[in-house]
Amino acid sequence: MTQTSTLDGVAITNSDAMPTVANTTGEGSAAVLRSINDYVTPLSADSTSSVYKIVRFPTNAKVKSVKIWSAIATAGSGDINVAFSDSTVDGTPGAYQGTIPQISAANNKLFGAAQSLVSTLGAGPLDKTFSGTYTLLNKNQPMWQVLGFATDPGGFFDIQVNITTQITTGGVLGCEVVFSN
Repeated sequence: MTQTSTLDGVAITNSDAMPTVANTTGEGSAAVLRSINDYVTPLSADSTSSVYKIVRFPTNAKVKSVKIWSAIATAGSGDINVAFSDSTVDGTPGAYQGTIPQISAANNKLFGAAQSLVSTLGAGPLDKTFSGTYTLLNKNQPMWQVLGFATDPGGFFDIQVNITTQITTGGVLGCEVVFSN
């Protein structure tokens, strides 16, 4: 016997309900997507104590995608974490500045652990959105909620790459985050 299904997404179910249930912006309702990108230039022989903070986004961002570009020529890998901004002027609470929110007593590595950072320029960007513990369901949650906070702490998060395998030959490392809020 063949099973067939007719399924509606949550946003469609809400729209079909009587009375209609309003969907939240970026969570089934249309939202303006924002994109932020930047790069760092790792040096040859950067060690496993190296940390690269590449892009910054608000704590209430609903992250839709994270992409990495690299011109690192040979060896190098890193954990892709979400860390609190270390700025003292952007509204990030002082107690959190520069820290990495922990999940199960370890750095969150939401976008991948020990991810290769070797050149991807010829192949285009590497989509790291689901390379770690970040899931499809997380795309409709603000990042503070994904990281287990009960309320929005305010301020900003950074995509932070913690090097796990030494960079042999340096090059440019870029990141783009697309989000709504």
